[in-house]
Amino acid sequence: MLGWILIGLFVFIVLLAATPVRISLYYGRVSENDHLVVEVSAWFHLIRRKYELPVVMVKQTENGPELKAKVETVRQEEKTAETVRGVGKDQLQKWKQNYQVILERFHDFKPVLQQFAKQIRCERLEWHTVLGTGEAAETGALLGAVWGVKSILIALFSHAISLRSMPRLSVQPVWNQPVIRTQARCILHFFLGHVLVMGLRLLFRLKKGRVHKWETSPSGA
Repeated sequence: MLGWILIGLFVFIVLLAATPVRISLYYGRVSENDHLVVEVSAWFHLIRRKYELPVVMVKQTENGPELKAKVETVRQEEKTAETVRGVGKDQLQKWKQNYQVILERFHDFKPVLQQFAKQIRCERLEWHTVLGTGEAAETGALLGAVWGVKSILIALFSHAISLRSMPRLSVQPVWNQPVIRTQARCILHFFLGHVLVMGLRLLFRLKKGRVHKWETSPSGA
């Protein structure tokens, strides 16, 4: 009986590690309206979860600026939830503290994260922008700056993960009116086993760091 349980557990772990995960990201901005869509799927869309943030705005409150986001959760083509979430000053402060902790640990975690990033395959990367300031000279200068920023970001992105197709980039100027529109799409693939290995390695390094800190800390004697 124990043997069958161990065999079943082994098969489950193998299937879990071999699970292909696909993440599709879309971001669009027209004037001051933002739209972010994140879709996570596995086993060729048999398991699928989609998150949408069609409305993002900043609202002034008594405690200072607050970020409001309308979140829609879509599961198997059916919208299952729609909530409006706010991010106030207190939440931003907590995020800042967590970011500082992560930054302190980043040096230890960096090799693990870099190795995991190399396992990610980018099957599609597009970034198209339409912009104009209403003045031809300003639009021309801004056009060059945007191309420069895009080139740097794509170079850093391609250095971190494995690109399987050429990025499709464009910047289209509008000379006679102020306008800004941008759309970006990215499709990533990896196996769940890579995530499990990364998690175990991060836990090992975290535990090792705590032990090292405890051994090197001065005693109370």
